[in-house]
Amino acid sequence: MASATSKVAPVKVSEKQGRASSKSVQKYYVTDVTTLGDGSVMRETYSTDANGNNKQKVQEVRVDKDGNVTKDEISPGVSAGERKALQDPNSQLRQSIRDQTKDAGDAVQKNEAEAAAGGLTSVGKKNQKVVGGSSGNDADNDNDTNDQSKPAAGKQEASAEGTRTQFPTIIHPADLGSSKQDVIRFDMHEYVPGELSQVNLGKDGATGLGFNSGSNNLGPSIGSVTLPIPSGITDQNKADWGSNSMSALDLAKADVAKTAIFDGLQQGANKFLDYLKEAQKNAGPAGTAIGNAFAASAAGVDGQALLARTTGMVMNPNMELLFKGPTLRPFSFKFKLTPRGQTEADNIIQIIRFFKQGSAPIRSQSNLFLKSPHVFRITYIHRGEQGELHKKLNAFKTCALQGFGVNYTPTGNYATYQDGTMVAYDINMSFTEIVPIFNDDYDMDDSFIGF
Repeated sequence: MASATSKVAPVKVSEKQGRASSKSVQKYYVTDVTTLGDGSVMRETYSTDANGNNKQKVQEVRVDKDGNVTKDEISPGVSAGERKALQDPNSQLRQSIRDQTKDAGDAVQKNEAEAAAGGLTSVGKKNQKVVGGSSGNDADNDNDTNDQSKPAAGKQEASAEGTRTQFPTIIHPADLGSSKQDVIRFDMHEYVPGELSQVNLGKDGATGLGFNSGSNNLGPSIGSVTLPIPSGITDQNKADWGSNSMSALDLAKADVAKTAIFDGLQQGANKFLDYLKEAQKNAGPAGTAIGNAFAASAAGVDGQALLARTTGMVMNPNMELLFKGPTLRPFSFKFKLTPRGQTEADNIIQIIRFFKQGSAPIRSQSNLFLKSPHVFRITYIHRGEQGELHKKLNAFKTCALQGFGVNYTPTGNYATYQDGTMVAYDINMSFTEIVPIFNDDYDMDDSFIGF
């Protein structure tokens, strides 16, 4: 067994200060990484003071030798702000933990010879990334030939040779990072497919089928682009509602069908006879309507039409607007990128390449399958790169880039610099969230717009 502790890392955590206000609080954390003799890895993160003293455990994660998370426990004494940050894969705290895990893991690697059988093996190296919050795939390429990188049965096939799994981190304009201007950041992530799972349906212990979306379908972050917030930003939350009608005729027929399904065909036939007897006894409009309904069904014609022809009336359709399901939110962004020097010119070319290649489908190694493109987390950030999540604008769930367009002559004329770089580029991006927004996605802080 071998272990190491990371350096103390300062992290800002948003903590509630009252019923409707919150404040960014500076805290300090360290992470212990321990590799065990069976190839598993344990990560323990502690809150400390600025000197690394007064350690209080906030989270423990364990990963077995096969890369499966066997324990992910947040300590009961953590604050609400810490708990929220620990559960958000894109929070500053989670990013810091990933860095701390790498820091401690690298130290363990150096002591591997002294660790004997508990040293950080190739399995441990992969699992070190998992406990840090990543997928365990190597950053450069996920097509390694050793057995540890091969997909298990039922998992995705490895990507084709040359598939890009690491992109640059780009800020444009070049001086944007040092300014106090609000920004929008596009983080690219590997796509993680969901899988069916059992869920608990209540206190009685009943279970049913649910769907695990693969931690919001997010794998490790593999690059980012930060730009000024453009004009014309909007969002629109929708739900799909539609009109539905069900007359007394429909209810009667449904009653017969339901009885036949749940109580047997004989009981369904008896229920049908009951309605016929009721129609015969009732000489009024209701009896006439029911009789016409079943006569129409037997004849294969429209019951409402027959009723209208014979009585001049139709049954009350009992029309109602009913919920049909959620919808997925689309987002569009437009940027004009104008280079002011060679560095910015190079950055713009990389930005265009970042979105084009990142949104392209991925071929499997055998060329038999196509894998999902990379996905994106979009974040409005208040007061520059080192600022906080912008609470006065909407948040985003994981998004797919469904359209990316470039106008190479936005000025109306073909014009380039000496090296061929265009004097300006217009880019248009169309994103759609890959999962809907639900009521419980919003936290209890009403000062934050949320989704």
